[in-house]
Amino acid sequence: MKSRLIVNPVSGTDAAPDYLQTINERLRDRVGDLDIAMTVAAGDALRLAESSVRDGYDTLFIAGGDGTLNEVINGVARVPNGLEQIAFGLVPLGTGNDFADALGLPEDVNSALDILLAGRTIQVDVGALNDSYFINVSAGGFIAEVSDAVNPQLKTVAGKLAYLIGGAQVLLDYEPVRAQLKTAEDVAQTLDIQMFAVCNSRMVGGGRLIAPHAVINDGVFDVCIVKRMPTLEFLSLLTTVPSGDHIEDERVIYFRTRELTLRFSRAIKVNTDGEVLEADECHYRLLPRAARFLAGDAPFASS
Repeated sequence: MKSRLIVNPVSGTDAAPDYLQTINERLRDRVGDLDIAMTVAAGDALRLAESSVRDGYDTLFIAGGDGTLNEVINGVARVPNGLEQIAFGLVPLGTGNDFADALGLPEDVNSALDILLAGRTIQVDVGALNDSYFINVSAGGFIAEVSDAVNPQLKTVAGKLAYLIGGAQVLLDYEPVRAQLKTAEDVAQTLDIQMFAVCNSRMVGGGRLIAPHAVINDGVFDVCIVKRMPTLEFLSLLTTVPSGDHIEDERVIYFRTRELTLRFSRAIKVNTDGEVLEADECHYRLLPRAARFLAGDAPFASS
Protein backbone atom coordinates (compact mmCIF):
# COMPACT_ATOMS: atom_id res chain seq x y z
CA MET A 1 0.00 0.00 0.00
CA LYS A 2 1.36 3.41 -0.99
CA SER A 3 -0.01 6.10 1.31
CA ARG A 4 0.20 9.87 1.63
CA LEU A 5 -0.96 12.17 4.40
CA ILE A 6 -2.06 15.64 3.28
CA VAL A 7 -2.11 18.07 6.20
CA ASN A 8 -3.78 21.48 6.26
CA PRO A 9 -2.05 23.21 9.20
CA VAL A 10 -4.64 25.99 9.39
CA SER A 11 -7.81 23.86 9.35
CA GLY A 12 -10.30 24.65 12.09
CA THR A 13 -8.49 26.18 15.04
CA ASP A 14 -5.00 25.62 13.57
CA ALA A 15 -4.71 22.40 15.59
CA ALA A 16 -3.17 20.15 12.92
CA PRO A 17 0.49 20.78 13.90
CA ASP A 18 -0.31 19.75 17.48
CA TYR A 19 -1.62 16.38 16.31
CA LEU A 20 0.85 15.72 13.51
CA GLN A 21 3.24 13.57 15.54
CA THR A 22 0.39 11.41 16.86
CA ILE A 23 -1.19 11.04 13.42
CA ASN A 24 2.16 10.22 11.82
CA GLU A 25 3.15 7.61 14.40
CA ARG A 26 -0.19 5.84 14.46
CA LEU A 27 -0.58 5.71 10.69
CA ARG A 28 2.99 4.47 10.17
CA ASP A 29 2.40 1.66 12.66
CA ARG A 30 -0.35 0.38 10.40
CA VAL A 31 0.51 1.38 6.84
CA GLY A 32 4.32 1.43 6.98
CA ASP A 33 5.85 4.02 4.67
CA LEU A 34 3.89 7.26 4.71
CA ASP A 35 4.64 10.40 2.75
CA ILE A 36 3.56 13.64 4.43
CA ALA A 37 2.72 16.80 2.50
CA MET A 38 1.70 20.11 4.07
CA THR A 39 -0.47 22.69 2.36
CA VAL A 40 0.56 26.33 2.55
CA ALA A 41 -1.95 27.99 0.21
CA ALA A 42 -5.35 27.48 -1.38
CA GLY A 43 -5.18 24.88 -4.15
CA ASP A 44 -2.22 22.98 -2.67
CA ALA A 45 -4.36 20.04 -1.54
CA LEU A 46 -5.90 19.81 -5.01
CA ARG A 47 -2.50 19.69 -6.72
CA LEU A 48 -1.10 17.23 -4.18
CA ALA A 49 -4.09 14.93 -4.63
CA GLU A 50 -3.84 15.00 -8.41
CA SER A 51 -0.12 14.20 -8.33
CA SER A 52 -0.76 11.41 -5.81
CA VAL A 53 -3.00 9.60 -8.27
CA ARG A 54 -0.54 10.02 -11.11
CA ASP A 55 2.30 8.78 -8.88
CA GLY A 56 0.49 5.58 -7.98
CA TYR A 57 -0.73 6.21 -4.43
CA ASP A 58 -3.73 4.16 -3.40
CA THR A 59 -4.57 5.72 -0.01
CA LEU A 60 -4.84 9.40 0.85
CA PHE A 61 -5.24 10.47 4.47
CA ILE A 62 -6.50 14.03 4.88
CA ALA A 63 -5.85 15.92 8.12
CA GLY A 64 -8.19 18.85 7.80
CA GLY A 65 -11.82 19.81 7.38
CA ASP A 66 -14.51 19.66 4.71
CA GLY A 67 -12.78 22.32 2.59
CA THR A 68 -9.49 20.43 2.49
CA LEU A 69 -11.35 17.24 1.66
CA ASN A 70 -13.14 19.07 -1.16
CA GLU A 71 -9.82 20.05 -2.73
CA VAL A 72 -8.54 16.48 -2.45
CA ILE A 73 -11.68 15.04 -4.08
CA ASN A 74 -11.41 17.52 -6.95
CA GLY A 75 -7.70 16.80 -7.42
CA VAL A 76 -8.26 13.04 -7.57
CA ALA A 77 -11.24 13.46 -9.92
CA ARG A 78 -9.07 15.38 -12.41
CA VAL A 79 -7.35 12.11 -13.31
CA PRO A 80 -9.36 9.64 -15.42
CA ASN A 81 -10.60 6.85 -13.11
CA GLY A 82 -8.81 8.55 -10.21
CA LEU A 83 -11.70 8.06 -7.81
CA GLU A 84 -11.58 4.32 -8.47
CA GLN A 85 -7.89 4.18 -7.50
CA ILE A 86 -7.94 5.98 -4.16
CA ALA A 87 -9.19 5.14 -0.69
CA PHE A 88 -9.75 8.27 1.43
CA GLY A 89 -9.12 8.51 5.16
CA LEU A 90 -10.35 11.72 6.80
CA VAL A 91 -8.79 12.85 10.07
CA PRO A 92 -11.34 15.49 11.19
CA LEU A 93 -9.52 18.70 12.12
CA GLY A 94 -11.87 21.26 10.57
CA THR A 95 -14.32 23.72 12.08
CA GLY A 96 -17.49 21.85 11.20
CA ASN A 97 -16.41 18.30 10.28
CA ASP A 98 -19.88 17.64 8.87
CA PHE A 99 -18.88 14.88 6.47
CA ALA A 100 -16.71 13.21 9.08
CA ASP A 101 -19.84 12.92 11.21
CA ALA A 102 -21.67 11.20 8.34
CA LEU A 103 -18.80 8.71 8.12
CA GLY A 104 -19.10 7.89 11.82
CA LEU A 105 -15.80 9.62 12.66
CA PRO A 106 -15.67 11.46 16.01
CA GLU A 107 -13.87 14.76 16.43
CA ASP A 108 -11.47 13.23 18.96
CA VAL A 109 -8.40 12.55 16.82
CA ASN A 110 -7.27 9.35 18.53
CA SER A 111 -10.78 7.90 18.38
CA ALA A 112 -11.04 8.80 14.70
CA LEU A 113 -7.67 7.16 14.04
CA ASP A 114 -8.85 3.99 15.80
CA ILE A 115 -11.67 3.77 13.28
CA LEU A 116 -9.54 4.60 10.23
CA LEU A 117 -6.93 2.01 11.19
CA ALA A 118 -9.60 -0.68 11.50
CA GLY A 119 -9.71 -0.57 7.70
CA ARG A 120 -13.48 -0.70 7.08
CA THR A 121 -14.47 1.06 3.87
CA ILE A 122 -17.75 2.22 2.37
CA GLN A 123 -18.61 3.56 -1.08
CA VAL A 124 -20.22 7.01 -1.04
CA ASP A 125 -21.85 9.23 -3.62
CA VAL A 126 -20.06 12.23 -5.09
CA GLY A 127 -21.84 15.35 -6.30
CA ALA A 128 -20.86 17.38 -9.34
CA LEU A 129 -21.62 21.09 -9.79
CA ASN A 130 -20.86 22.19 -13.35
CA ASP A 131 -17.15 21.25 -13.67
CA SER A 132 -16.35 20.77 -9.98
CA TYR A 133 -17.12 18.11 -7.38
CA PHE A 134 -18.34 18.04 -3.79
CA ILE A 135 -18.82 15.37 -1.18
CA ASN A 136 -21.02 16.97 1.50
CA VAL A 137 -23.27 19.88 0.47
CA SER A 138 -23.42 22.54 -2.22
CA ALA A 139 -25.51 25.54 -1.25
CA GLY A 140 -26.36 28.96 -2.62
CA GLY A 141 -27.88 32.24 -1.59
CA PHE A 142 -27.78 33.04 2.10
CA ILE A 143 -25.79 29.91 3.04
CA ALA A 144 -23.03 30.68 0.53
CA GLU A 145 -22.91 34.31 1.64
CA VAL A 146 -22.32 33.07 5.19
CA SER A 147 -19.58 30.71 3.96
CA ASP A 148 -17.90 33.66 2.29
CA ALA A 149 -18.15 35.75 5.46
CA VAL A 150 -16.63 33.00 7.62
CA ASN A 151 -12.98 33.49 6.75
CA PRO A 152 -10.14 31.34 8.16
CA GLN A 153 -9.22 33.97 10.73
CA LEU A 154 -12.75 34.01 12.13
CA LYS A 155 -12.82 30.20 12.24
CA THR A 156 -9.56 30.16 14.18
CA VAL A 157 -10.82 32.65 16.76
CA ALA A 158 -14.45 31.56 17.10
CA GLY A 159 -14.58 27.89 16.05
CA LYS A 160 -18.14 26.75 15.32
CA LEU A 161 -19.50 30.10 16.55
CA ALA A 162 -17.94 31.58 13.41
CA TYR A 163 -21.00 30.43 11.43
CA LEU A 164 -23.36 32.28 13.78
CA ILE A 165 -21.22 35.42 13.59
CA GLY A 166 -21.02 35.20 9.81
CA GLY A 167 -24.78 34.68 9.57
CA ALA A 168 -25.49 37.76 11.61
CA GLN A 169 -23.25 39.81 9.32
CA VAL A 170 -25.08 38.61 6.20
CA LEU A 171 -28.69 38.47 7.39
CA LEU A 172 -29.66 42.13 7.05
CA ASP A 173 -27.95 42.76 3.71
CA TYR A 174 -28.83 39.64 1.72
CA GLU A 175 -31.26 40.01 -1.20
CA PRO A 176 -33.23 36.93 -2.41
CA VAL A 177 -32.84 35.82 -6.03
CA ARG A 178 -35.25 34.59 -8.70
CA ALA A 179 -34.49 31.05 -9.85
CA GLN A 180 -35.68 28.66 -12.54
CA LEU A 181 -35.55 25.07 -11.38
CA LYS A 182 -35.68 21.90 -13.46
CA THR A 183 -35.06 18.36 -12.22
CA ALA A 184 -34.19 15.09 -13.95
CA GLU A 185 -37.84 14.11 -13.50
CA ASP A 186 -38.90 17.14 -15.62
CA VAL A 187 -40.31 19.03 -12.65
CA ALA A 188 -39.92 22.74 -13.49
CA GLN A 189 -40.85 25.92 -11.66
CA THR A 190 -39.76 29.52 -11.15
CA LEU A 191 -39.59 31.05 -7.68
CA ASP A 192 -37.85 33.63 -5.51
CA ILE A 193 -35.53 32.01 -3.00
CA GLN A 194 -33.63 32.94 0.14
CA MET A 195 -31.30 29.97 -0.12
CA PHE A 196 -30.94 26.43 -1.39
CA ALA A 197 -28.88 23.36 -0.54
CA VAL A 198 -28.13 20.34 -2.72
CA CYS A 199 -27.12 17.69 -0.25
CA ASN A 200 -25.26 14.42 -0.34
CA SER A 201 -25.01 14.48 3.46
CA ARG A 202 -27.27 15.75 6.21
CA MET A 203 -25.41 18.61 7.84
CA VAL A 204 -23.87 21.94 6.95
CA GLY A 205 -22.16 24.73 8.86
CA GLY A 206 -20.94 22.68 11.79
CA GLY A 207 -23.91 20.49 12.64
CA ARG A 208 -26.97 22.23 11.20
CA LEU A 209 -29.40 19.59 9.95
CA ILE A 210 -30.20 21.06 6.56
CA ALA A 211 -31.20 17.71 4.98
CA PRO A 212 -32.42 15.43 7.76
CA HIS A 213 -33.24 12.52 5.43
CA ALA A 214 -30.03 12.52 3.38
CA VAL A 215 -28.05 9.29 2.98
CA ILE A 216 -24.50 9.49 1.63
CA ASN A 217 -24.77 6.50 -0.73
CA ASP A 218 -28.42 6.27 -1.82
CA GLY A 219 -27.88 7.55 -5.37
CA VAL A 220 -29.90 10.78 -5.03
CA PHE A 221 -29.47 14.31 -3.75
CA ASP A 222 -31.69 15.69 -1.00
CA VAL A 223 -32.58 19.23 -2.06
CA CYS A 224 -33.80 21.95 0.30
CA ILE A 225 -35.06 25.26 -1.10
CA VAL A 226 -36.25 28.10 1.12
CA LYS A 227 -38.62 30.54 -0.57
CA ARG A 228 -38.41 34.30 -0.19
CA MET A 229 -39.84 35.65 3.07
CA PRO A 230 -39.48 38.73 5.32
CA THR A 231 -36.18 38.92 7.19
CA LEU A 232 -37.64 38.35 10.65
CA GLU A 233 -39.59 35.31 9.45
CA PHE A 234 -36.45 33.96 7.79
CA LEU A 235 -34.53 34.47 11.01
CA SER A 236 -37.18 32.52 12.88
CA LEU A 237 -36.99 29.72 10.31
CA LEU A 238 -33.20 29.54 10.67
CA THR A 239 -33.60 28.71 14.36
CA THR A 240 -35.31 25.45 13.34
CA VAL A 241 -32.53 24.28 11.00
CA PRO A 242 -30.29 22.72 13.70
CA SER A 243 -33.09 20.26 14.53
CA GLY A 244 -34.23 19.73 10.93
CA ASP A 245 -37.73 21.02 11.68
CA HIS A 246 -37.49 23.66 8.93
CA ILE A 247 -38.56 21.12 6.30
CA GLU A 248 -42.06 21.08 7.82
CA ASP A 249 -42.54 24.77 6.94
CA GLU A 250 -44.80 25.35 3.91
CA ARG A 251 -42.29 27.85 2.51
CA VAL A 252 -39.59 25.17 2.33
CA ILE A 253 -39.42 22.78 -0.64
CA TYR A 254 -37.70 19.47 0.12
CA PHE A 255 -37.31 16.73 -2.47
CA ARG A 256 -34.93 14.11 -3.88
CA THR A 257 -33.46 13.91 -7.36
CA ARG A 258 -30.37 12.58 -9.13
CA GLU A 259 -29.93 15.70 -11.28
CA LEU A 260 -31.16 19.29 -11.40
CA THR A 261 -30.45 22.67 -12.97
CA LEU A 262 -30.90 26.08 -11.35
CA ARG A 263 -30.76 29.29 -13.41
CA PHE A 264 -30.65 32.61 -11.54
CA SER A 265 -31.66 36.14 -12.45
CA ARG A 266 -28.17 37.30 -11.45
CA ALA A 267 -24.87 35.73 -10.54
CA ILE A 268 -24.92 34.57 -6.92
CA LYS A 269 -22.47 32.99 -4.53
CA VAL A 270 -22.57 29.21 -4.39
CA ASN A 271 -20.43 26.97 -2.23
CA THR A 272 -19.25 23.39 -2.51
CA ASP A 273 -18.28 22.00 0.90
CA GLY A 274 -17.72 25.60 2.01
CA GLU A 275 -15.59 26.65 -0.99
CA VAL A 276 -17.27 29.69 -2.56
CA LEU A 277 -17.68 30.53 -6.25
CA GLU A 278 -20.07 32.70 -8.28
CA ALA A 279 -22.51 31.38 -10.87
CA ASP A 280 -25.71 32.33 -12.68
CA GLU A 281 -26.44 28.70 -13.59
CA CYS A 282 -25.81 25.53 -11.62
CA HIS A 283 -26.11 22.08 -13.12
CA TYR A 284 -25.96 19.31 -10.52
CA ARG A 285 -25.50 15.62 -11.20
CA LEU A 286 -24.70 12.72 -8.91
CA LEU A 287 -22.02 10.05 -9.26
CA PRO A 288 -23.40 7.10 -7.30
CA ARG A 289 -20.98 5.36 -4.90
CA ALA A 290 -18.03 6.86 -6.77
CA ALA A 291 -15.63 7.34 -3.82
CA ARG A 292 -14.27 4.87 -1.26
CA PHE A 293 -13.81 6.06 2.32
CA LEU A 294 -12.41 4.51 5.45
CA ALA A 295 -15.30 4.80 7.87
CA GLY A 296 -16.85 3.72 11.11
CA ASP A 297 -20.37 2.46 11.60
CA ALA A 298 -21.57 5.29 9.37
CA PRO A 299 -25.00 6.20 10.76
CA PHE A 300 -26.25 7.87 7.59
CA ALA A 301 -25.22 5.36 4.94
CA SER A 302 -27.21 2.48 3.52
CA SER A 303 -25.80 -1.03 3.48
